[in-house]
Amino acid sequence: MSRVRVGLIGCGSMARAHIRQLLDVPEAEIVALTDCDPAQIERTRSAFPRLSDLNVYEDYREMLAAEDLDAVEINTPHAQHFDQVVKSLDVGLHVLCEKPLATTSADALTLINKLAVSGKVGAIGYQRHATPVYQFIRNKIRSGEFGKVTYMSALLCQDWKRLTSGTWRQDPALSGGGQLGDSGSHIVDVLLWVSGLAPQVVTSVQDSRGTPVDIDSAVTVKFGGGAIGVLSIVGDFPMWHEDLTIACEKGGFLLRGGKLLVVSADGTKMIADHIPGGTNPDANFIQAILGREEVLAPFSCGYDVMLLTEAAWKSASEGGAPVSVAELNRPLN
Repeated sequence: MSRVRVGLIGCGSMARAHIRQLLDVPEAEIVALTDCDPAQIERTRSAFPRLSDLNVYEDYREMLAAEDLDAVEINTPHAQHFDQVVKSLDVGLHVLCEKPLATTSADALTLINKLAVSGKVGAIGYQRHATPVYQFIRNKIRSGEFGKVTYMSALLCQDWKRLTSGTWRQDPALSGGGQLGDSGSHIVDVLLWVSGLAPQVVTSVQDSRGTPVDIDSAVTVKFGGGAIGVLSIVGDFPMWHEDLTIACEKGGFLLRGGKLLVVSADGTKMIADHIPGGTNPDANFIQAILGREEVLAPFSCGYDVMLLTEAAWKSASEGGAPVSVAELNRPLN
């Protein structure tokens, strides 16, 4: 295979971000578009005139049956991911799915096992896995240079409540939950991915801020190996802000506004900038299909994220009671 023929399931704003990246990959060819909303198809055609002659479908199953595809990229409401991944794998396609992979850890595990049997490439659109600054932190921690991780905290502030008002993201039947499972999913994922730690006990309190879903979340986590962590998601804030703190036995990492400060055991500080490398989920997906790269954000990450997320939701529903992740965990086959 020298080119990968890709069909898009869902043509909203997130899909258009993926399209921009796919069009920069010479080996990728977008061949069909699917969306149940004709207006989204027209917005996509308007944004990318070179795609104006592609076949379009309201039902993704019609596209799967009619088109000669190698892969699909799924950019639809969260609760639809499971069935769409299953049916795409059933017809022998590689799959990149936007986060979250599924809205429950049980469904995520089912997809992981189905992918393993299929022999296809599966990836999640966790773009931080492809970003040099996060790769740098992960590699430093994995090298052992800084010793064990002892503490982690992450903060995400966003105008999520207002921006998603009236959309499917605030409909639990379509979203599966609120901001913790949406943009907060990226923050949960990156904490687990860079540290390599597994959560053991989770406590959480949440505020829906008058909506049907979680908007603000304050989550504490005890990890295997003794590390502790704090995860703060603020969904009713007038601007985007994100930061990450990781303390280790021999120093640590402070990421503020995209700028990384690395602190050594003796207190020496270094700003790590101009870090080489990096890619994006779409380019990595295509190269993985061609056998040239490893998948940076595999389906297993989606299972890990949903375990912690489910534990946080359960704790919040029980008034902040501690929840053992082992009670939710189902071993991978």
